[in-house]
Amino acid sequence: SGYVFAVSVQRVQLHLQVLNVKRFHHQQQQQQAPQSSAQGELTPSEIHEICDYFSRCVVCEPYDASRIASFIMLLTLPISVIQEFVKLITWNKSLSEAHGDIAAAERARAELCLEKHPRSVSDDYTEPSLLSKSNIQHDRANNSVDFTLTFVLDHNLTPHVRTSGGAAWLPFCVSLRLRYTFGDTSHIAYLAMDGSHGGRSCWLQHEDWERCKQSVVKAVKMVNGSPAGGETSRGRLQMVAEMVQKQLQLCLVHLRDGSLSAGSTRP
Repeated sequence: SGYVFAVSVQRVQLHLQVLNVKRFHHQQQQQQAPQSSAQGELTPSEIHEICDYFSRCVVCEPYDASRIASFIMLLTLPISVIQEFVKLITWNKSLSEAHGDIAAAERARAELCLEKHPRSVSDDYTEPSLLSKSNIQHDRANNSVDFTLTFVLDHNLTPHVRTSGGAAWLPFCVSLRLRYTFGDTSHIAYLAMDGSHGGRSCWLQHEDWERCKQSVVKAVKMVNGSPAGGETSRGRLQMVAEMVQKQLQLCLVHLRDGSLSAGSTRP
């Protein structure tokens, strides 16, 4: 891709260096495909966002080996795929800046999850490589990448759920595993969905959780059905994050309204 990202350790601190390696092509090749080489490069603003993301989300304490491994795996993806992730990261950053006055634990947000956590066996999905530390898996043969989005639920919409121990201090979250197939035709597929606080987040009833899960699957499919034209600035990954976040908001509203109506009918 023409770029070298070097992660180094200096005085117990991680540093990121970005080196632009100029490849020497024959003059005939440059004349035949001048546009393709331009499309295969990261812009200065994209490089800046990558470096900013590294300092904000990768080297934050406590250090985690899977977080570093995921970031390195992200940088080995094709340039066009890296740009998709940069759009997602930039969108998330803009939302955080817009809600700077609201505590992070109380505002809804969607984040790219770099840390690899033990998964519950669900949805007939198994990790392609259990030995890999990276939470981002690149299948070069099939032009696909598996990744996880973590959705922190809106504190104002989550119903009151009794939790014990340290979990009472943690925000309710939903973890969504997706597969992005890129190339001539891009496609995003649902793989699995897990919740915090025991696996179902704030959905105590199994039926409610399964209903929410199915609505998220439909939201992901809607992104694949939407036209790509006019969405270049947003990107597919940002679109699916927005759609799923809205759907989770609706599920929370239905869950809350259902709890209120059930409470009002009790004798």
